[in-house]
Amino acid sequence: MSRTRLRLDLPDGSWLGEVSRSSPETTLRVTGTVTADEGDVTALTAAGVGRAAAVDALRDRGDVDRVEVVERGRSETVARVAAPAPSYVAAARRAGVPVEGPVEVADGRATLVVVDDRERLSAFGRRLATAGATVESAGGNEPEPILTEAQGELVRAAIEAGYYDTPRECTLTELAADRDIAKSTCSETLHRAEGQVLRRFVEREEPFEADGSETESPPAVSPSSVDEPDDGVDGDAPHSPDRTGVTARRP
Repeated sequence: MSRTRLRLDLPDGSWLGEVSRSSPETTLRVTGTVTADEGDVTALTAAGVGRAAAVDALRDRGDVDRVEVVERGRSETVARVAAPAPSYVAAARRAGVPVEGPVEVADGRATLVVVDDRERLSAFGRRLATAGATVESAGGNEPEPILTEAQGELVRAAIEAGYYDTPRECTLTELAADRDIAKSTCSETLHRAEGQVLRRFVEREEPFEADGSETESPPAVSPSSVDEPDDGVDGDAPHSPDRTGVTARRP
């Protein structure tokens, strides 16, 4: 089993990719996609100065059935998007590969972490390529960030406010109000961040080493290890039957 961090350029025609490219100053964060009676529903957070334009762009798209704003704060907007699953979600479902959330998308490029064996990861990469996505591995010798950008920002704010001091100088309610986010969102984000830090501490013999060394090199996401072609396309990506390989680039 391998835990691999990937960057992928979302295909043309993908609602998530197109909206992200139309608002490059906005970060879109996908926290989950589920299948409901009405179809696929994605929980999406837009952060940045262009978040209002990004939400408007979502509403203007013909392939997006409905957009409901769940929470609107000073720095981010949380929305419920009824639309076909993003291409990486559809590919992961069909390949049977778990994708860790949240997935951050900026200017049409998504960063995600997947966990599985080499064969399934190769099948996942092949399906992404068939959907028109360009994939590159962000693994190798590059240190993997412990926290997402959003988690890191909130943790830094919590430390600066004295949330982790003894005695505590800032309550969760005060921290959430200062960041203009719901108390539940603040609590969940901190909990996930704390869990990531503790897992890294336990997993590494010498925690927080700067060299980023791993016990197993992540596999290259390439179709070469799977003999049979697979042209199945699902999700929000247009069909591109002529695409059967992954363009793998090392950063």
